[in-house]
Amino acid sequence: MSIYSGSRYEYSLIDFFSVKPNGDENPTVFYYMTDMGVVSYFQHTFSQDDRLDLLAYKYYQTPSWWWVIAEYNPEIVDFTNIPAGTVIRIPRV
Repeated sequence: MSIYSGSRYEYSLIDFFSVKPNGDENPTVFYYMTDMGVVSYFQHTFSQDDRLDLLAYKYYQTPSWWWVIAEYNPEIVDFTNIPAGTVIRIPRV
């Protein structure tokens, strides 16, 4: 996994882990956030017609905040191809 200079991940710790026993390992970015506290979230079961920008509008009234949802679900590699039935976390912000 390459991280490019100037990326928001540039100074982050990256590790690889699997969310399933003996499953494929996915890259996960660990952030250093000093004042984050505890973040609570909604669970949303992804449907065939869902898109992250539509979910951002539904939960935040701002479709451009799709990346907040993406960042909180690092185990999803391709956000343009999320299978229906996948449970994702929507952080309360």
